[in-house]
Amino acid sequence: MKRFLVPAVLAILLVGSIALASTLEEIKARGKIYIGTDATYPPMEFHNESGEIVGFDIDLGRAIAEELGVEAVFIDTAWDGIFPALDAGKFDIIISSTSITEERLKSKEMSDPYYVTSQAIAVRRDNETIRGPEDLKGKIVAVQIGTTGDLAVSEMEGVTVKRFDTIDKAYMEVLNGRADAVVNDLSEVAYRMKMLPDMKIVATFREGEEKYGVTMRKGDVELLAAINEALRRIKASGKYDEIYRKWFGELGK
Repeated sequence: MKRFLVPAVLAILLVGSIALASTLEEIKARGKIYIGTDATYPPMEFHNESGEIVGFDIDLGRAIAEELGVEAVFIDTAWDGIFPALDAGKFDIIISSTSITEERLKSKEMSDPYYVTSQAIAVRRDNETIRGPEDLKGKIVAVQIGTTGDLAVSEMEGVTVKRFDTIDKAYMEVLNGRADAVVNDLSEVAYRMKMLPDMKIVATFREGEEKYGVTMRKGDVELLAAINEALRRIKASGKYDEIYRKWFGELGK
């Protein structure tokens, strides 16, 4: 499988090569920005049939890199290890459908929101017992560990949560009858339903509460300002709308 990845050891050496420089200065000096992403999350970030990492976040990452005058290099990283990998210097930023939360802001810098979504509930097509969040009580819900979907159902009383390292496994748990529902970001669930005709979306919740941001290490305020300015220019130029239409069709931001 063809993957455009950077070996972890090389990434660490390059990211930490100028110990006294700011992260933004390091990025500009090397001419590359290393971006961590969990490429299991269509249409935001995933591997196409050729093994390349593609998606909305990938195109946005490249646009940000272009605004910074550097090349974007994506490092595929499992979600449950993506924040420790950022802290360890394996990449400069994370662009991976990362919701901005108060808890994350305690230990990370996060950009202005670039995408707004909600949580969605998906069930087998023959399931008529779950119609909304209130119907999840007493049910088994499959989620990807550490996501806002995981957080959302973990806060619900009487719900049994089954956690998996990838969202693909959560869907399989429902299809195989070992869980009643999947809860995940609407953008991903809606895209996934195109490939899973035996499942359906029955409800959404937390509308407007889920806002994605670019994530950096705490204290990388110079890089944060540069990325926020890059996002502003991408939106002002129409480039953001172009990327949005490519992956979602009509604009509905």
